[in-house]
Parts: sequence; C-alpha cells; structure tokens
Amino acid sequence: MIIDYAEPGMILGQDVIDEYGKLLLEQGITLTESYIKRLKKFGINTIRIFDQEATLLKQQQVISSELRTELSLCFQALSSLQTSFLANEKLTFLYLEQIGNLINNIIDQASQPATTMINTQIYYPNQQELVHSINVCLLSLITGFQLNLSKDDLYELALGALLHDIGKATLPRINGLLFDSAKLHTLYGRNLLLRSKLSPKIARIVAEHHEALDGSGLPLGLTNNKIHLFSKIVAIANYFDKAITKAAIENTSQLEVIEGMLAKSNTHFDVHLLTIFIHTIPIYPVGSLVLLNTKQVAHVTKNHQSHLLRPEIKLNTKLGKVVVNLRQEPNLAISKVIEY
Repeated sequence: MIIDYAEPGMILGQDVIDEYGKLLLEQGITLTESYIKRLKKFGINTIRIFDQEATLLKQQQVISSELRTELSLCFQALSSLQTSFLANEKLTFLYLEQIGNLINNIIDQASQPATTMINTQIYYPNQQELVHSINVCLLSLITGFQLNLSKDDLYELALGALLHDIGKATLPRINGLLFDSAKLHTLYGRNLLLRSKLSPKIARIVAEHHEALDGSGLPLGLTNNKIHLFSKIVAIANYFDKAITKAAIENTSQLEVIEGMLAKSNTHFDVHLLTIFIHTIPIYPVGSLVLLNTKQVAHVTKNHQSHLLRPEIKLNTKLGKVVVNLRQEPNLAISKVIEY
C-alpha cells in the first residue's frame, strides 16, 4: 500500500526494513499516527497491510499456493548457480527438467474459462525477479489459452516466459546492480538454454522478448515477421508486469499503463495479441484495494469480461458495506490501485 493511504488502526502485514537492513516496524503491529509519520520520515513509500477482506476475496488462485512455492524454490535454485552455469551444466539440466515438469502442472491448473480467469489471482506486482518471472509465465499462458495453442505449444510458451530473464543470472553486477542497457542478457539466456538442450522455440523467446515490431527493440533490432509469435506474447506480458509494478510503486493510474500499451500497437506490440491480452487479464484483480474518483476506498469483488475497467466493488459507507456495480454507476470510476 502507498503509505499516504495508511490509517491508524491498520495492521502491518510485513516487517518494514530500511535501506540498511534495519528493522523499523514488525509485522503484526497496529499502526498509529506516530508510526506512520516515522515511516514517512525514514523515506518508506509503501507498506504491506494485513487486510482480512482482501484475503477472503483472493482465495481463488490461478495455480495453487503449493505449486507456486515449489516452482519458486526450484527457480531460485536454478538462478543461484549464477555465473557458474557453464561449470554446472548437469545441475542446470536437472533443475530445468524439474521446472519443465512443474510447467505441465501449471498448464493443467490454469486451464479455466476466460470468465473464470478474470476473477482469479494471476499476477502479484512485485520488483523481485522471481515474482516477475512467474507473473510473466502465467500472463503469457492466459493469452496462449485464448489462442487455442496445443499443449506442446503452451508448454514451450510457458517455459520460455518463465525463463525469459534467466540470462541475467550470468551477467556481472556492480554493487549488486545489473547494468545491461543493450539487453545482452537475452542472448546469454538463449545460449544457456540451447546448451541445456531446450527447444529452439524456447530459446527464441528468451532471445527476442525485448524486440519490437518496428525494429527499434534490442538487442538485434528484429522486425515483425522475424520475431516468433511466442516472443511477441511474452514481450506484452513482460512489459505489462513491469509497468503495472512501477505504477503501483509510483502511485500512478493502471489505466495509463493500458493506454500506453495501446499507443505502442503495431510499433512495439502486435495489435491482435495485445487486444486478446487486455480482454483476458484483470486490470483490477479481485481483492485489490482501489481509490475512486470520489476519494473513497473500496475492494474489487468481481470483474466482467466485457467491461474490465468497470468491476463490481465493495464500498464502505455510513450504512455499512455496499456492493456497487460500476457498469451501472457512470459517475464513479477507479482512479488507481492502492494495494494489490
């Protein structure tokens, strides 16, 4: 949650750590006016709040928490090999094989009607590379379902999407920061996967996910027909997840993200794929805490596939909690997401 929207009485859902690793406030503490002022003084912009209402609404997941955890652990183990990938090709192959098996489970669990999908938890905006990679995997897979891809194609799309940034693990870092303005991690990742005997399609996704239809992308400047379909799908999912996460941190509108992507149709993104993507993923996931144009705060309770920008919300009023369908309230609109 953006700290400007924090109020006394809210319960902290996660420890607050400063830039030096010092604990400022512990999870479970009830916020007070002085605590909020202290956090702002230390430059803390976002905090995690325990929200029982949101927790209940978020129970429907696109994949089980157990599968997500298993995938996370395996992916972390693979990434932790870092620059020793080449010296541990056998170990790398074993991790990739295990991840491949998990991908099949993901496809089985995530195969749902579009009307159901928009009311499930698919992505979690987060700056961590691990969370981002899983988000991109699931977002790409949803588009693949809508394209009626075969299970073999869905497998390659999902695995390539999950591993799209794996080349970053082989690049050197300076003071913990990665500098790769030329997006060379895409080529390092491609070469790693080819050496690990993964299919050329999967390797192409990793190599091409920063390319653009008009040739302005990196690192190779490929144009429309030279970019694989799966790479185009992952490019959209990758950009969306990064942009949505940035919007959440900078307290800007998620609608601006969609409008910005539409403005890049046929220059950066394939307009047909982008249209499918926008109509099948929830812009305001169920359970999100949102700010309305009236400055009121509400939870999103249900999405409508034909009106994804006008979901049903639960609003706190003097008379209690009221469910409001924004399709029937033209004067009400969501300004931004306060917390996913």
